[in-house]
Amino acid sequence: MSLFSEVKKSVRKSDGLGRLIAINVAVFVVYMVVIIVKSFSLTPFHPEVFPKIVLASTANLDVLIHKPWTIITHMFTHIEVAHFLFNIVGLYVVGRIFKHFIGTRKLVTTFLLGGLSGFLLYVISHNIFPGLNANSSIMGASAAVMALVITIGVVQPNFTVKLFGVFEMKLMWLCIILVFVDLISLQKGFNSGGHLGHLGGAMYGFYVGTKFKKGNTMSGWLDQFFSRLKGMFTGRNELKTVHKRPKTDDEFNAERVSRQKEIDQILDKIGKSGYESLTKAEKDFLFKYSQK
Repeated sequence: MSLFSEVKKSVRKSDGLGRLIAINVAVFVVYMVVIIVKSFSLTPFHPEVFPKIVLASTANLDVLIHKPWTIITHMFTHIEVAHFLFNIVGLYVVGRIFKHFIGTRKLVTTFLLGGLSGFLLYVISHNIFPGLNANSSIMGASAAVMALVITIGVVQPNFTVKLFGVFEMKLMWLCIILVFVDLISLQKGFNSGGHLGHLGGAMYGFYVGTKFKKGNTMSGWLDQFFSRLKGMFTGRNELKTVHKRPKTDDEFNAERVSRQKEIDQILDKIGKSGYESLTKAEKDFLFKYSQK
């Protein structure tokens, strides 16, 4: 079986969260393999040079214009084990919560647009404020993960999570702490590029979270793009619809109000008693409509 067939098979069997994790893992594994191979070589070589030059991005516009692909690739690039593990574990945990409350389709777009927002704030800040080093590089999924965390924190502020499996904390307070840490670290000048990216992702997460609560988003066109892109791998068009008699406005609105009322009741139950308190029927109902 060819490599492309293996990749196609993996994509078909996984959802958006699985693909995001798979891409991050694949890039890191390739980087680690290069380190191992070069460790047996007598030729001087710095393995971190390749990801920094080819995959990581920069605020230096003269350099950025010659490698525009890094606007995307930097979100999936890690060269430190601790940084990689922290982001992957965070993406997995937050991603699962995001899927339950908002849905898989929105997860990918929120991840990417959150990462892009972090990158945009990083570039603007480094080119406006002379005290920052515009030649620094930015890499990692931190800004994108931050966008997911803040989005959920806005949509479900009272949802309780367990930090390190021990400390219980409401998402609202976790979001406040994360933003506070970034502001303090930025003030002290530590990793300014990374913390600016985090804050940019947080800003997008806050904005899109408020939009989600009102029932609309700014990423519908991007959702459609990824649905069509997924169809290229799965062999089916996810946007294909079955034609039937359209519902009247009254029917549509009545159905939407009834469905939203049931969803709100389930989310309130989760906020008070946790996800495990749901019945199987409630879990199935929430899962069904979280995919929309």
